[in-house]
Amino acid sequence: MSLLRSNVAFRRYWSARLASYAGDQLARTALLIAVFDRHGGAGVALLLLASTAPRLLGPLLGALADRFDQRRLMVGCDTAQALLYLAVALLAPPLPVLLALVTAATAAATTFTPAGRSLLPRLVGPAHLPAANAQLATGVNIGFAAGPAVGGVLLATLGLTTTMLVNVATFVLSALLISGVRGLSAATPARRAEPFRRVLRDGLRVVRGHGVVRAISVGFLVMVSFAALDNLAIVPLGRTELNASEVTIGLLGTAYGVGMVLGPMCLARAGARIRMDLVLYGALVALGLGTLVTGLSPVIALAIAGQAAAGIGAGWHNVAADTLIQQSVPADRLGVVFGTVYMFPYAAEALAYVVGAPLLAAAGPRWVLVISGLGVLAALGLIAPLLTRALGLRVRMRLAPANG
Repeated sequence: MSLLRSNVAFRRYWSARLASYAGDQLARTALLIAVFDRHGGAGVALLLLASTAPRLLGPLLGALADRFDQRRLMVGCDTAQALLYLAVALLAPPLPVLLALVTAATAAATTFTPAGRSLLPRLVGPAHLPAANAQLATGVNIGFAAGPAVGGVLLATLGLTTTMLVNVATFVLSALLISGVRGLSAATPARRAEPFRRVLRDGLRVVRGHGVVRAISVGFLVMVSFAALDNLAIVPLGRTELNASEVTIGLLGTAYGVGMVLGPMCLARAGARIRMDLVLYGALVALGLGTLVTGLSPVIALAIAGQAAAGIGAGWHNVAADTLIQQSVPADRLGVVFGTVYMFPYAAEALAYVVGAPLLAAAGPRWVLVISGLGVLAALGLIAPLLTRALGLRVRMRLAPANG
């Protein structure tokens, strides 16, 4: 983790993401429990919709990162989320108002994400991008793994208001940390003067015409459409097929989260010595095989091992996808590109839930997990030729002037 020791700006950004992501997860868990207790399953469905729908505005919100100072934009997003969740904490609003506040907070988070991913190449330099993305994923996934447990404990012991105030504090801390990262905006004065419509159009043109971006986008859409079926089948598998207790079923989710931490941690040690396209292919193999092992396992211990392997694959995939885009796309187009690319997983997740619910009822959890694993492995056969061809063309284009 040498970048965290040697690069102050990266350390501040890494710490900010760890804090705010853990806050996101603990707040999400606490709100889901509180809304279910007060409004039942319908309320939970509406809350999940409110925390997902703004993600589909990724291209529009990502364009802000290409046009404005990214550091200030991220500080503004953190401040907005702090104020919105402060309103949730202090007002205890009725469900319609809560949904509106969560929707606005999700829109701010959706704006933050492409700005942060666009900023990273200037924080660490091109040579350190693989290690930086791996270290960043390690921190974010620690928040992903720990946040829900912390949220449940805080809600049970201190109540919803205090839990939301802890979330507010994480956003305030994140804003303070990022405010100290200066002089790194990719938006030149000329770029900031361009009409927003032109910035969005230029970015979407890159998404349509760039082979690497297209391959990763297709990969996200196909892979997540199958991988998200895992979320529907894990609890039924534990309950009906493996006779597992609540605690043991919880270990399945914990194993996945631990895998998402360990996978990027191993990549961070490898640094720039490893090819990111090979990491992406290995990620799909680990995710697919891990899901298959989970579905076919006769005992809970093997299912836990399968979920850990799947989590490692998911962690590798995020690191590889981010690094390949950052290495391939012009810096002043990264906002729209990242906003668009990361719209596809949310659309695919929604599709998986619509299709997966009747599939689970008809085929049972084991077959759903088998279909999920085989689908992820099949996605590798689709993505690998697209990405290999795109990377080969990029290398040839770079070498052509020298050879000429």
